[in-house]
Amino acid sequence: MDFIKKLKSGLKKISPFKKAVVAVSAGADSVVLAFALKKLGYDIVIAHLNHQLRGEESDGDDEFVKNMAKDWGIKCEVKKVRIEKTGNLENNARTARYDFLEEARIKYKADFIAVAHHLDDQIETILMHMARGAGLRGQRGMEYQSGKIIRPFLGIKRQEILDYAAEQGLKYRTDSSNGDLSYDRNFWRHLVIPYLKNQMPGLGSRIQKISEQANKKLVSISKKADVWISKKMDCGQFARADFNKLSDDIKSEILIRILGANDLYAKDLNALSDFIKTSQSGRRMTVKNLTFFIEHGNVLIGGETHKNDLPKAKITTKGIRWGDWKIKSPDRTNLYVRQWKQGDRFVPSGMSGHKKLQDFFTDKKIPRHMRNQIPIIVNGKGDIIAVGNLRRAEFGKNSKFEIQNLIS
Repeated sequence: MDFIKKLKSGLKKISPFKKAVVAVSAGADSVVLAFALKKLGYDIVIAHLNHQLRGEESDGDDEFVKNMAKDWGIKCEVKKVRIEKTGNLENNARTARYDFLEEARIKYKADFIAVAHHLDDQIETILMHMARGAGLRGQRGMEYQSGKIIRPFLGIKRQEILDYAAEQGLKYRTDSSNGDLSYDRNFWRHLVIPYLKNQMPGLGSRIQKISEQANKKLVSISKKADVWISKKMDCGQFARADFNKLSDDIKSEILIRILGANDLYAKDLNALSDFIKTSQSGRRMTVKNLTFFIEHGNVLIGGETHKNDLPKAKITTKGIRWGDWKIKSPDRTNLYVRQWKQGDRFVPSGMSGHKKLQDFFTDKKIPRHMRNQIPIIVNGKGDIIAVGNLRRAEFGKNSKFEIQNLIS
């Protein structure tokens, strides 16, 4: 099968489209992708992000792409950025690149962003994921279409791309950093994978089979996870007994649905599954930007907040904002609002005996993680007048104040 036929085969695995922003680095793969899509009649816009990480070489890539677009008579979007060097440089550059490409896609009203990942990239990706203990998503590797990202070359070997570039007389540039073994992917590409291919003939075919099998299994598990979520999750909570009955694969898929797949690893999913299975009521665990709470046999999910340290404040006639509440009182009152604390007691209206506030919360089934957000109204002596809008105290039932939950 010749190159263009292979490309057309890959395009059949992608939703039909007319216009695409093509990410062009100036390297062979992306130059060939732009050329081939143009040759097939697609309306393309070339987009190049200058990371400014290689000085004059980066600027040279920038100029090369601009001139190529001009020679081909197509639109070109080029931008220079400064990449944050703290943390993972590769991830920072990748994030900046895809943000830029999405901006270009929206600007030019394109259907997709086309990137030049090929079969060799797929093999590298899957092997790297497997080495890190990845689950089914890692074993599946990249997809021909993922949201607005398309990869028409995913079934084509890099040598075939280079052969086509030579055949068409296409010029391109070589990134000097491709030989820098301090980057994980370069280490795998130049050392690990050549060794594996030498030791295991047919490695590429094996990896493709692993990817196909993982994808089939993932499709089945995804459907089951969707059904479970629609039936068992309600208002950000679910019964952990129901969750614990599931297979590990379905548990992981549900948690991925909740947390999002980006920057989520198997160790995180395993730790969270164990937490849900074994933790006592009142415990919490935060993964990424979400906190999971165990309460009365349920798992509650909420955003990680830093509102636990709300200060004691005097309630004014104009009203004050305290957390998610607005509270105000008439003139000449001496009322305050504060958080609850261990040992708090009050006499609920209509009763004669004291009740621990902790027991009151338990009776009302108020989750532990929400208790600090309920305003406790006290007088100048510190006596509890009311517990939010849940209950007044007996001797404070005639106290005048207004309380409103701003998010209810």
